[in-house]
Amino acid sequence: MAHPLLLLLLAAAAAVPAAAAQTDVTDAEALMQLKKSFTNSSSLSSWLITSTDGDKSPCAPGSHEWHGVVCSRGKVTGLRLNGLRLGGTVDVGALVGFRSLRSVSFAGNNFSGPLPAVDRLTSIKSMFFSDNQFTGVLPDDFFSKLSHLKKLWLDHNELSGAIPASIAQATSLLELHLAHNAFSGELPPLPPPALKVFDISWNDLEGVVPEAFRKFDAGRFGGNQYLCYVPTSDRPCKRVQTAGASSSRRSPMAFVTLLVSVVVVALVLCLCCNRSSSSRVRDFDPAHRGGDGLDERPPVYMVKQVSTTGKRSASWLGKRTGSLLRGHRRAASAAKADELGGGGGAGDLVIVNNCKGVFGLTDLMKAAAEVIGSGGLGSAYKAVMANGVAVVVKRARDMNRATKDAFEAEMKRLGAMSHANLLPPLAYHYRRDEKLLVYEYIPKGSLLYVLHGDRGMDYAGLDWPTRLKVAVGVARGTAFLHGELAGHEVPHGNLKSANILLAPDFEPLLVDFGYSGLINHMQSPNSMIARRAPECAAGHPVGAKADVYCLGIVLLELLTGKFPSLYLQNAKGGTDLVMWATSAIADGYERDLFDQAITSAWKFALPDMTRLMRVAVDCVEMDADKRPDMKVAAARVEEVVAAAMATVRERHEAAGGERDAAAAGGSSRSSSHAQYVRDGSMQRITSVGERSSRRGSNDYSS
Repeated sequence: MAHPLLLLLLAAAAAVPAAAAQTDVTDAEALMQLKKSFTNSSSLSSWLITSTDGDKSPCAPGSHEWHGVVCSRGKVTGLRLNGLRLGGTVDVGALVGFRSLRSVSFAGNNFSGPLPAVDRLTSIKSMFFSDNQFTGVLPDDFFSKLSHLKKLWLDHNELSGAIPASIAQATSLLELHLAHNAFSGELPPLPPPALKVFDISWNDLEGVVPEAFRKFDAGRFGGNQYLCYVPTSDRPCKRVQTAGASSSRRSPMAFVTLLVSVVVVALVLCLCCNRSSSSRVRDFDPAHRGGDGLDERPPVYMVKQVSTTGKRSASWLGKRTGSLLRGHRRAASAAKADELGGGGGAGDLVIVNNCKGVFGLTDLMKAAAEVIGSGGLGSAYKAVMANGVAVVVKRARDMNRATKDAFEAEMKRLGAMSHANLLPPLAYHYRRDEKLLVYEYIPKGSLLYVLHGDRGMDYAGLDWPTRLKVAVGVARGTAFLHGELAGHEVPHGNLKSANILLAPDFEPLLVDFGYSGLINHMQSPNSMIARRAPECAAGHPVGAKADVYCLGIVLLELLTGKFPSLYLQNAKGGTDLVMWATSAIADGYERDLFDQAITSAWKFALPDMTRLMRVAVDCVEMDADKRPDMKVAAARVEEVVAAAMATVRERHEAAGGERDAAAAGGSSRSSSHAQYVRDGSMQRITSVGERSSRRGSNDYSS
């Protein structure tokens, strides 16, 4: 008979594999578990388990790319998820399952709450949690389990409490960054023995820096009011604990001081507001509603400001605004016109398109004006003239590449253009150092604002059929320019959502086209978005294919609803739409890209969305030679939009028949909000393909 101990051992051995089978989780499943703990995880759309991959590891040969997952020898060794705007929390339990995980980066996200129990990751070597909103204290034994840790970055959070004395037990730690938190108390007596880099600046520490820590530069301890690198007689190294009585005696005086300060600040703010109310800038829409819009911010900063129409802003009328307040208004306006016309080799306003009538520089001088934007080329203003006509005046700098004669000829050529999807300039005023460009004012604003701004009624109207209308209109207008301005180095040069205005019926109108040959790009290298195409960034001259690239970005913007990082000069913020879309399509996950605002109500249109997405991706090819030319790209957009519109109409007619049948049967069911939106969309899209009598043909062939 077997020994009882042996039986126990055999039973235990049999139970271990069974338990392991129950708890064993594949790498793909662990990543999906981690993703579930995040909010705002759209940037991780490539994290999914497909029917083709099954339970295959993300690091296995032939597996699709998992964004941010680092592999080595077929195993997950790192996660680089920094700067993805992730929120929620970090499921450490999911990370523990990765036996070969050595580095994780969650820096630059929106995580909040207590720092996760990352001390459970005992095999980790590098952890980066900077630039989040983590709070709470570090446990006393936090560092005792992290004997393999070499780099820990916790700076720019909201951590508090004392720095654990167990820090000395992190025997392999080389870098420790704790700056810009709220750590308090005194430093522990000993640092980790191998520590090479240490930063505890801008916290709330006190006491004297221990001798063992003084091998680090004094600046690494700065910003702590009561922390003394070396004790001195003129600086306290400890907070003075005040008695309750003395504190209560001082509180009335403190309250009076605070009250006086608030009153003074309020008065100063009122004075400043009165002085600057006539020149408020609307940051939400800097391109038509102002300038060239190269500094557009991501949607979170796009806030529609109160209009200041009626309050005069004379800053675009010349250097000295005081002349408007002296003497008779008409005489002052005439004097201002003379000032603008003098010294710069210029005269009055030159009308190049009279669709809004004929007006002069003095009419603009007398107009009620407001600042509505500022960009790389200069500022823009809305001006309402005495006859009620509203225009946008753009004050353009660095537009001095061409001679005066060449400039005037080009402006007359641009003003004479007639197309349903172009908004040509109405007039200009020439000076050597700067030019005034006058456009018709379009109240709805730009596609940039409607798509990424305050998401009001206009955003609700930007559904799938309307986005098709915008896409085909932009393609037609740009292709027309490529026929009419074929001799230009880049016919449009500044195609982006900020330069696509939306008429009341959502018909897109392109502005700021044809200026590439007039701008001195040495003085203003970032003024034209076409010069951010990959070939230009690599040092090659700008060409017509750069416009094709920009068209692809606009199509991706319409399909995804995301703000393109290309529009930002510092490339911080927004979404790299090109990388996101190309990788998703290569892996067959393009359906994860589409804006949920359109997919939720128009699921049947997913095949058409996918076809348009493929056109967009072809337009943003890194190799300019592989991109279609503009005429071909526009024709492909036309083809996709025509098929998509036909599908929408068929569904609309079928839905109408069902409603009629339900009504005949006595049904009292009310139509849904989604159906209401679709009905409105059908009214808006009936004009797609029709000629605009106001602006001319929509044909894109020259």
